[in-house]
Amino acid sequence: MSLIAVFLNPDSLPPETPRRIKEIAPDFDVLITQDQDEVEKILDDIEILSGWFPHDLVLSTQHVRWIQQWGAGADWLLRYPEVLEMDFVLTNASGLHAIPISEHILAFIFTFARDIHHAIHNQTDRAWKSPQWHQVFELAGKTMLLIGMGSIGARTAELAESVGMRVLGVRRNPQLDSIGVEAMFSPDHLLELLPEADFVIVTVPLTRETKGMILGVPIFWWQILGGSILLTSGCLIRAESKKVNT
Repeated sequence: MSLIAVFLNPDSLPPETPRRIKEIAPDFDVLITQDQDEVEKILDDIEILSGWFPHDLVLSTQHVRWIQQWGAGADWLLRYPEVLEMDFVLTNASGLHAIPISEHILAFIFTFARDIHHAIHNQTDRAWKSPQWHQVFELAGKTMLLIGMGSIGARTAELAESVGMRVLGVRRNPQLDSIGVEAMFSPDHLLELLPEADFVIVTVPLTRETKGMILGVPIFWWQILGGSILLTSGCLIRAESKKVNT
């Protein structure tokens, strides 16, 4: 029996999902579950694996030919290097999250700029308090440093530029420009750029090259996406000791 295993909560998917998968791949049975015990019983039958699957299970599969991971980053391969010796195709969902995540980033930035996080606390406490003038500020003229200019970074740059922010980008190939970015730099200029930034947005994947790439430089706000391990715990401690908002 050839099997497609989708490691997701069945209730989170439209009810017609199994039928639609079956129409596309009629020679396969379909299992949608988050029950690891259930999946372990049929590991030998799995040829296609998708969803938020436990990565250690991959090593126990015998016939998997294709893994479609639900997110974009594949940093789990750093923890399971033996997987690289296996014969299957790995695909990701890169590009699908550009709109929701870029809007999420801007939502946080507006929250900080207009002191909304304190207003929410005041509302919960049934307290009428006006923010101090130093607690609110305009985004126009502020500098955003975008580390990682993939689909998420590119759309974030467009949104930031649309509200008057100055955007600096960091990517491996600085010759590739992007809409809304004033200037593009290679990673070796990172330490020079950080002091210019009011906001630093990190959207690079977690790899051996990016792990620990940010080291506690005082800036206005951090927004970390793509892996909090990019900032070591020591960095966060140093930032806290300098009264940096993180």
